[in-house]
Amino acid sequence: MCLSSLNVLAQAIVNIEDLRREGEVGFFTSISANLYAARGNRDRDYYSAQLRFDNNSEKAESFLILQQSERKSNDKLMDKSTFMHGRYIWVGDEAINWEVFAQYSENPFRNYKKRSVLGGGLRYELSKSARLGTGLLNEEETDLAGQSKITDRLGFYLHNSFEVAENIFFKPTVYFQPSLDDFENDYKASMILALDFKVNENFKITMQYSSFHDSDPPLLAEKNDESISTMFSYNLN
Repeated sequence: MCLSSLNVLAQAIVNIEDLRREGEVGFFTSISANLYAARGNRDRDYYSAQLRFDNNSEKAESFLILQQSERKSNDKLMDKSTFMHGRYIWVGDEAINWEVFAQYSENPFRNYKKRSVLGGGLRYELSKSARLGTGLLNEEETDLAGQSKITDRLGFYLHNSFEVAENIFFKPTVYFQPSLDDFENDYKASMILALDFKVNENFKITMQYSSFHDSDPPLLAEKNDESISTMFSYNLN
């Protein structure tokens, strides 16, 4: 079980590389929840819940994540999101792993009603800490007006981890997803910069900056989205 002060899946950008349990063999189940309530001049309520399953062997790794969050102020809904992600990885004898994945999300406060993605590709181990991924994905987005758009995209990502000091790690990740039909004018790009402070074997503090760009966003949405967060996590295993 893992308890955290801020659930990373509630953010606009989800870094799948941080969600992997690469190299860990066995079956794992985790439940996490954030609850917050305040009463006074302003009544505020917030909850976030996540259920996760991992099943890893020496030949294959898989995980499923289900997450729901909601935020209210004076009984007025301020934010609500749903996120589901499933992934299956074939672990190769060499440096190349193959994987398939499916993802579904709803977040009307990010100016889209729902988004679903189905895709697959390969993941190459550049070094002990660096990973390069490439593949194909099919994306369906529905905006707040109910208009749907289906896009086939290429998918590229690069992730690495650097130990900058004892128990301090810098983890940059870059994603790029251009449309197959309009490579130059329809693309999504994101950059995630995380700094992990490992206090001990169970307790970790993460400071993260995220930047996301959508060249063809849903109706009324901005092209750029940025966020800064600090996360505290404690592993009870």
